Amino acid sequence: MSDHSQPPSSLEDIWPLQADLNVRAGFDTRALGEKLQADEADPAARTDVGRALKNYIDALASECNELQDCLSWKHWYREAREGRQYQLQDLQNARVEATDMLFFWISICQLLGLTPQDVYRLYASKLGINHRRQDEDRSQAEHPNHEDENRDVV
Repeated sequence: MSDHSQPPSSLEDIWPLQADLNVRAGFDTRALGEKLQADEADPAARTDVGRALKNYIDALASECNELQDCLSWKHWYREAREGRQYQLQDLQNARVEATDMLFFWISICQLLGLTPQDVYRLYASKLGINHRRQDEDRSQAEHPNHEDENRDVV
């Protein structure tokens, strides 16, 4: 177990706290990610990770919906007729929902065997691709023609 007496100050601090919380909730995301890293071709590891991944993806999607519910997004309500569609209604709850999303996002990263350092490295690599996509003024219709770029993210 990690030391919970000090508040985390970095992603590196949060990683073990989330792993410990996940064990309490029934999935050892750290161990599953390490098992996958040890043998990426192991069908049992891929199934175990996939099962846990599905749970965390569903949870993350649910948090996204809860965040959306902090907006006046429904076009048939008065807020839309009054020109306030998409107005943020509950800032405090939106902040908490975004933080809840972080819990599940970290869990997903752990299942995939990613460390905070991996996330930083992959982010920097993908950021370059995203800048290039914008610089080239690509359209959404062109996206399938360039999806292979993700294979170059290392």
